[in-house]
Amino acid sequence: MLRVFWFTGRSLSDLCSTTQTSLALGLIERGIDLTMINPDEQGAHKLRPWSHVSVSINAPPGFRSRALGKKMLDWCKKNDLTRDSVCLLDWRIANYLIKYLEQRNIPWILIDRSPPADSGLLSLLQWPSWRKSWRNVRKTDGRGCVVSLGHRQFVEDRMGINTNSISILPAGVDLELFHISEKNQILTLVYHGKVDRNRGVLALPMFLQKLNNSGVKARLIVIGNGDCFDQINSISTGNENIEVHASMLQSDLSKILSKCHIGLLPMPDKRVWRLASPLKRSEYAASGLLIYGIDHNGHTFEKQDSLEWMRLVKQHDFHDEGRKWIQNLDSEDLLKLGLEARLFAEENLSWKHTVDVLEEVIHSCSINNDE
Repeated sequence: MLRVFWFTGRSLSDLCSTTQTSLALGLIERGIDLTMINPDEQGAHKLRPWSHVSVSINAPPGFRSRALGKKMLDWCKKNDLTRDSVCLLDWRIANYLIKYLEQRNIPWILIDRSPPADSGLLSLLQWPSWRKSWRNVRKTDGRGCVVSLGHRQFVEDRMGINTNSISILPAGVDLELFHISEKNQILTLVYHGKVDRNRGVLALPMFLQKLNNSGVKARLIVIGNGDCFDQINSISTGNENIEVHASMLQSDLSKILSKCHIGLLPMPDKRVWRLASPLKRSEYAASGLLIYGIDHNGHTFEKQDSLEWMRLVKQHDFHDEGRKWIQNLDSEDLLKLGLEARLFAEENLSWKHTVDVLEEVIHSCSINNDE
């Protein structure tokens, strides 16, 4: 049985860990013996179908990856990573492990879910590590995984990596968990995810107000935590058309989404969002929602122009174009387009497609190593 060791600095209790968890479950279902090595406490994964190694650290931001990478290297030296194994390395800790793995002829794959997204000093500290990780892919003729076409193009342009060395692992969706149900009587817009200022979330209450002022009876639901949660929550006080929830279990989230009509993607046209593959986009579609948002590569699907249920506009047109679009939608449009979104999700957005790609990369690395 092929063994895979996944070294990551991400906690599976993190709001953004859905991708990693879904990929891990998919690999297990394919018969791969998976071990997750991360900072979660020992026992935190006891209900998961994979093995878990806890690597605890106590370091300030900016030094966590260094501390974690060194501890992971120590663990590798004390344990037998045989040639029958493949290692998945998050870029933040990859540089501490690559030399050791190369010396022992153990194949590895770089996992890049996003280039440095933090601002200020922390970002300056992270970029050299990101570049060095991809240089190691180029130097060793290795393999790396990104989340979108735009992300792959960015890596190619910045690092001179051959396209054939980069595989795309887009965010998928659990088609059983996220589903269509009877919709709310009042037109309901929804945003879920990080409620952060840099994600454009503060534009949403004003968007709702403009819809209401133009005669469209609509409500807005915002779900998540972040640096402008309190501000959004304060705006909702006394406004029966705005509903705010803190982050919740996906099972609860899916029930709310299934009753909404339009999912919102307000993340602005900035590099960090242009390179992304947001989970919410797939979850909206699987729930039978139309999608409205800012036009950039991080929000678009392939064959975007043929998707009538999805409307993306320039950032400065977000309020006015959205109002015009929604004013022209009637109940029949919402039902028809919502069913088309669900069908698209069933045909294109299942996690199965993403796991297929990762499994192929893993097996190709294993085969090449045996030759």
